[in-house]
Amino acid sequence: MSARRRIITLPTEHIPVPVSGAPCGAWSHHAAELAESRAAHLQRWPESPTTQRLVEEGFLERLLPGIFCPPDLLATAVDRALCLGAAIGDRLQPAHVLAGPSAAWVLLGGRAPEPAELLSSSHRGPVAGVMIRHGRLDPSEVEIIGGAPLTSPSRTAVDLLRFTPEPAAVRFVARLLASGHLRPAEVHEQLQSRDGYSGVRRAEELLELAAASVSRFAQPAARGEPDPIGLPSAVTRYAS
Repeated sequence: MSARRRIITLPTEHIPVPVSGAPCGAWSHHAAELAESRAAHLQRWPESPTTQRLVEEGFLERLLPGIFCPPDLLATAVDRALCLGAAIGDRLQPAHVLAGPSAAWVLLGGRAPEPAELLSSSHRGPVAGVMIRHGRLDPSEVEIIGGAPLTSPSRTAVDLLRFTPEPAAVRFVARLLASGHLRPAEVHEQLQSRDGYSGVRRAEELLELAAASVSRFAQPAARGEPDPIGLPSAVTRYAS
């Protein structure tokens, strides 16, 4: 793995236009167009020992409680973002941004996190099976993938380190570092800008643990972990 990476983000002047009545239409026309065919493959089944076994054996992926899809429908970052948005359905709001473990999952793949996580600037009520954190986002902290918004890798890492339980936070951030989506210095800079906020001291300690764990995730396929695949060129990180 190259020690140095650079990050390319979408232009901040890109403003999605919502369209009502379609899967992911709350996010944008583009998301709605891409999500339609994917939404058709979502499966709604009661939670049961049978569905739990199918998930454990890798035949189904649980996106939200009672909403499943075949794992091969989640092969790319665009697939994962839009399938999760479609699973949220008509509860999805324009202000909902994929965040925390869900944003990391979109970039990295693997098992969909439970619960799903959104960051929102509005307070419009709960969504079943989804943790909604409320806060403000700078435009530079949001990327658009397939018309769906998610927090940038550095903001995702900061949120993971501050709010997600330790084992998962360290694992996700180590994988983001190992796959070249961000560098420790970027995360450290973001944390310094939040000096005095809750969870920042803990986050600095966990960042050190994640950075020390990068070698475990440098070759995910060889260790039984999914490869971080499917990023569209507009948000792919390249080795410099």
